[in-house]
Amino acid sequence: MEKISNWIEKKISPLANKLARQKYLQALQNTFLALIPLFTIGSFALIIISPPMDYTTMDSGVLKAIMHGWANVAAFTGPALGYVYSVTMSLIALWSSIGLAINLSKHYKMEKSWVTIAVSVASFMIAATMNKDGALSFDYLDGKGLFTAILVTIVSFELYRFLSDRKIGYINLEGGGVPPALAESIGNLVPIVIVLVAVGTVNAILLNFTGAGIPTIMQLIMTPVVKMVDSVWGVVILAVIVMIFWWFGIHDTVITGPLDTFLMNNYTANQAAFAAGTAAIALPYIVTEPFWWTFMAIGGSGATLGLAILTLFSKSKQIKTIGKLAIIPSLFNINEPLIFGLPLMYNSTMMLPFIVVMPLNGVITYIAMSTGIVAKTFAYASWNMFCPIGGLIDTMDVKALILVCVLIIIDMIIYLPFFKIYEKQKIKEEQLEESVQA
Repeated sequence: MEKISNWIEKKISPLANKLARQKYLQALQNTFLALIPLFTIGSFALIIISPPMDYTTMDSGVLKAIMHGWANVAAFTGPALGYVYSVTMSLIALWSSIGLAINLSKHYKMEKSWVTIAVSVASFMIAATMNKDGALSFDYLDGKGLFTAILVTIVSFELYRFLSDRKIGYINLEGGGVPPALAESIGNLVPIVIVLVAVGTVNAILLNFTGAGIPTIMQLIMTPVVKMVDSVWGVVILAVIVMIFWWFGIHDTVITGPLDTFLMNNYTANQAAFAAGTAAIALPYIVTEPFWWTFMAIGGSGATLGLAILTLFSKSKQIKTIGKLAIIPSLFNINEPLIFGLPLMYNSTMMLPFIVVMPLNGVITYIAMSTGIVAKTFAYASWNMFCPIGGLIDTMDVKALILVCVLIIIDMIIYLPFFKIYEKQKIKEEQLEESVQA
């Protein structure tokens, strides 16, 4: 084990840490984090205007009265909240393009250059809205255009930066009393034209010769990866890799950074399908962003909420103290106090449950959703929402809340024997320390 640890520390850790700091992954992750309020607002708007049951088919009683009241609220607020949903979730690819361009600008210290952001977003709009008939199409401004938003925004941003930095076609307007913003935009008119025309030309060629534009081709290319991610084996493999990295002290953004794109794609597709009238149990995807953070990573990566509860009842003073500090953050999926304080990192005693529990949660949830026992996710409360409540909100299914509670109990049972062994080790250490001090 020591040889493996040394090898990973010398060979894998530097590479993984370098990957975690990769500019595109960081920009992408920061973009999705910044967009969480839009996901949350759009989700709640959709929930309010979509009663989970049809009161007209129900027998008289309290539940029918609740659903009837909900239907009245939905009818009253529908026009306004439907618009809120459309502006937030139906334009998610556009917001992602804007956020990605802004974060790349920050990385290159170009945040004062709005021209760079405008060119990148305009390039995406050209790619996403062009169709063979020459008319504008807005079909790919939602989650279907997410992959296109990422690719086109990055490529157009870098192409414009390349041309601008080398002053290719630069028109010098400085010193003539021209405002700086105007000098930059007009001065870089040639690079702007080159980028926009290049994107439009590539898209037009693809449309004319294949009948499919950049968004359609991107969807075709990414379909196998999406299917792999949305499988039980994808859940197990990805979760195990994430947890192995965490055990060696490597942050999970190395994996979840690029993975977020696929999870968000699946989530937005589910939400669009639900808004179109598809039942929650019949939605197209199982493995989504809320699936990962609500049903798998309960308490944080490693599903450590159950472990945090166990620490509160520990006979070890050190473990119990850490548990008191960790329990509140763990309720909101923040578990760094446990990972670095208990610690779970490089802890050979706790290694097996730490790696196994989260994939197991994923498998159980996958089976429950694939068989229709529990509804699939179409809303997203937030990654740090208390998971039982998050499960209810994300699916509007009471059985999801029950499932999360059952998973917490299962997690506790799996952690318990390993925790007791580790607890005995810490108690012996504490007793030895007390005897030395005496």
